[in-house]
Amino acid sequence: MKKRKLKGFVLPSIYIISVICLFMTVYFLNHSFNYKAPANNEDHVVFEQKENNPDQMVVNSIPEKPIIPFNKDSVKISKSFYQSEDDTTTQQNSLIYYQNTYMQNTGILYTSDESFEILASVDGTVKEIKEDEILGSVVTIEYNNHVTTVYYSLSDVKVSEGSNVKTNDIIGTSGSNKLENEKQNCLLFEVYMDGNLINPLKFYEMNLEDMQ
Repeated sequence: MKKRKLKGFVLPSIYIISVICLFMTVYFLNHSFNYKAPANNEDHVVFEQKENNPDQMVVNSIPEKPIIPFNKDSVKISKSFYQSEDDTTTQQNSLIYYQNTYMQNTGILYTSDESFEILASVDGTVKEIKEDEILGSVVTIEYNNHVTTVYYSLSDVKVSEGSNVKTNDIIGTSGSNKLENEKQNCLLFEVYMDGNLINPLKFYEMNLEDMQ
């Protein structure tokens, strides 16, 4: 019986195929162990390993910000914060009229056709509660030595001087004031930072940890 011999090109072909298979196996194993998520994928939660415990993962938290001091959609801005750099039209819409006198608005005046709850914009301590002849009941809350928030035109005040409040706590209800053409449900909200008035709209965008 004659022994069959492999043709000359068969053995080299088998060798080449074996080398290719080995290379592909090593490549895919290496790729699997070193895979990293895309660096610019903003939809993923960012995880970090603690140095002292590589097996423990922590999630980076989103910085906490102040809140708008109400949660009712019917509340609208009646008068904006007055800023000298604004155009003439914007400045005119930021003036408060009282007894034939125009005054620059020192905060944001919110109004609504219906009553709404007034919420603490940030944590803090109630430093003062008083009555203003024009603007009604006033509650002053100090966040720290740098930031103070003031709420005017409240009714049914639910906090007391010296008490501590948390963000989103109810501190009172919208009330009235004596400003001309204003509605019965109002809130004038002021923010002081290091003793200076700032625009509450900018305050809402700040990180609380930066105010320490």
